[in-house]
Amino acid sequence: MKRTDLALALLFAVCLGGCEMLGGTPYQTCAEQCRTQLDPDACIAKCGTCAGQCVNPAPEGFDGPALLWVGRTVDEPQCPPDAPSTVYAGYETPDFPFACDPCRCSEPACALSDGLKTAASSRCEGAALPLNDARDILSGACVAPSEALASDRKSLVLGSTELSPCEASVEPPPVPRIVSRWYRSGKACAGVVQEDTCIAPKTCVPAEETRSFAQCILHIGEGEATCPPDYPVNVVLYDGMSDERRCTPCACGPPTGGTCSLALLSFRDEACSELLTAGVALGKAPGCLAPVPGVRPKSMRAVWEVNIHGRCEPRGGEVDGQLILTGPSTFCCQTRPGENK
Repeated sequence: MKRTDLALALLFAVCLGGCEMLGGTPYQTCAEQCRTQLDPDACIAKCGTCAGQCVNPAPEGFDGPALLWVGRTVDEPQCPPDAPSTVYAGYETPDFPFACDPCRCSEPACALSDGLKTAASSRCEGAALPLNDARDILSGACVAPSEALASDRKSLVLGSTELSPCEASVEPPPVPRIVSRWYRSGKACAGVVQEDTCIAPKTCVPAEETRSFAQCILHIGEGEATCPPDYPVNVVLYDGMSDERRCTPCACGPPTGGTCSLALLSFRDEACSELLTAGVALGKAPGCLAPVPGVRPKSMRAVWEVNIHGRCEPRGGEVDGQLILTGPSTFCCQTRPGENK
């Protein structure tokens, strides 16, 4: 919302030519106020008495007085007829809800940590030789083993099983969120200040014609202001805000609650129907498929006997940072705006 320097705004709103400042408040003589009226004499006669309120001029460091309204933004009224110029507009209470979308995790999957290897001995002992052509076997297909995969002299070793990590993502909300806005705001209104209608040093300003406005002065600039006895109620309004709230990144914890067991089978025939040998990899224990002397397997396949995925606990999606109100202006008021009088 736009902020206006109250002293300059007051001066601009009411001065039509020769106009002076009295304690930060602009005023006009009765002759100046009535020179455009159809009956100047009647206007001057009426002007000689204060139709508003006699107040002390604003002390040093303050501007005004002006009529201040503070309340729900949706209830903002028009400025009173005797103070028709809006000289300040700001905010009091933000209504900017902020929520992070929930984090979610994909399901983990059973996998082999080391794949399929050929051992150097018939008892799964010795240095393991990694294989590059085991992909089809591990996918569950029935395949004919090559010389590197099977023989009647070397064993095959299944690496230990494991659960693959989960992928983190953000779950969008089912319905759009409400557009943010300011819940409470304020506006200051000013009008013509009459000269010589109050006992000096008081000046005549527009009165609080409605229960929602209060007579206030404004401290412009940084730092706290101490309100004078004539205006004891402190009201702070803001020009805007800086939203520094963010959502922490989504992440996934390690997989839990899953169990994986993979069986490696060899067969006498080429259709994976006559079982020859079997080995099982379960958890951290690798499986061993020992050879049968004199018999070379003609087909092989791998089967997940137990494939319980478990789950990963999502992390993140927490609000970090805060909403910072900017451009504070301190009003000192005779009564609190918006309260019944």
